[in-house]
Formats: sequence, structure tokens, C-alpha cells
Amino acid sequence: MSKAVIFDMDGILIDSEPVWNEARVRMAKRLGKTWTHQDHEAVMGVSTKEWVAYMLARLEPPMSAAEVQEEIGQTMVELYHEAIPFMPHAVDAVKRVKNLYRLGLASGSIRKLIDIVTAAPELKDKFEVILSADQVERGKPSPDVYLKTAELMGVKPENCICIEDSGNGVLAGKAAGMKVIAVPDHRFPAKPEKLAAADVVLDSLAQIDRVLLESLFS
Repeated sequence: MSKAVIFDMDGILIDSEPVWNEARVRMAKRLGKTWTHQDHEAVMGVSTKEWVAYMLARLEPPMSAAEVQEEIGQTMVELYHEAIPFMPHAVDAVKRVKNLYRLGLASGSIRKLIDIVTAAPELKDKFEVILSADQVERGKPSPDVYLKTAELMGVKPENCICIEDSGNGVLAGKAAGMKVIAVPDHRFPAKPEKLAAADVVLDSLAQIDRVLLESLFS
């Protein structure tokens, strides 16, 4: 029986939330507006289409959706080229899990940012399938990106574990019929009612090991 582990990217493999926040703060400042912690929480884990729509409504910039996406995306690319902010234990966790199960990546991030991260020497050739929520109809908390990743891998959703940090991501994994390991970022905590849907909640990626994964697959 084929089994797979599917990683989220932002907040799990890379410490991207502060970077995304910085990019949005810069745009808001340029427009003479403010971008708050509540705004940041509102767009965590959603698709590009959804966070762009939120920024248009929140900041009311004299820009199109495509222009907002391009400006934020370009700022992110510049920041990632300076350094990819890997989360503690992320690279080791990927290597450890790859020795046990097939790996996929299902992210709500922009595809060009996903490609920068997964092309880095630390993660190159680690994932069989790499998918952005922009490539499916609906972003998280809808299950589309997880279902499509499992389909492309040829693995049934019930034989997959997804690893998430955000509440929307947890709900997406559960809606897909997968087991969910949540490793929340306590700087940007998920709503308790969403986090409660996870099968396991961990403090660190270092806690993901053979025993835990086998218990979830059993």
C-alpha cells in the first residue's frame, strides 16, 4: 500500500510569515496605510487569489489584482534571494521522512516562490509532487490542493499525512480525508477550534519520527 507525507511550505519548512508580513507592511506604508497583526492572521494559509482580494478590500490601492500580486511577489523574491529562512529542524525533518515515505508538497504560496525554495540545495529533488494552491480551483481551507497532490502521486487521501501550521491548512487536510500533524507557529497562533481538528499537535518538527508516523498510518 502506497503511503505519502505531504508538507505545507510557509510556516512549516520556511519561516515565511514574517517575510510575507514585511512585504505587505511595505506596500501598506507606500500607500499611506497600515497593515496590522489581525490583517496578517486573516491571510495566513489562504490562496494567492484570496489574499490579493483581501488586500484590495483592506488597502483600497489604485492597482489591479495582478499588480498587487506582482508587487508583493517581487518583494518576496528579493527577500528570498537574500536568504531562504528555513524553519528550525525543517530540512532534517524532510530528509528523515523521505527515508520512510513518499513526499509531496502542497502550498498556498505563489508558484515562483515555491520553486525558489524547492530548488535550494537543502530541498532539491526531495519531493515527488510540488503543487501550489494557485493551480487548483480553491485555496485552503478547501481540500483541493491536498486532493490534487495525492492524485498526482497516485496515493489515496486516506493513506496520506499532511503537516501544517495554520488553521486553514489543518482544515484543508482534514477535509481531504488525511491525517494531520499540526506544528503551529506560536507567534501567529491558529484559532483553537481549527487547531483542535488536527490528529496531533507538536511543538517542533524535530518530534516527527518513524514511531509517530507509523501510529498515524496504523
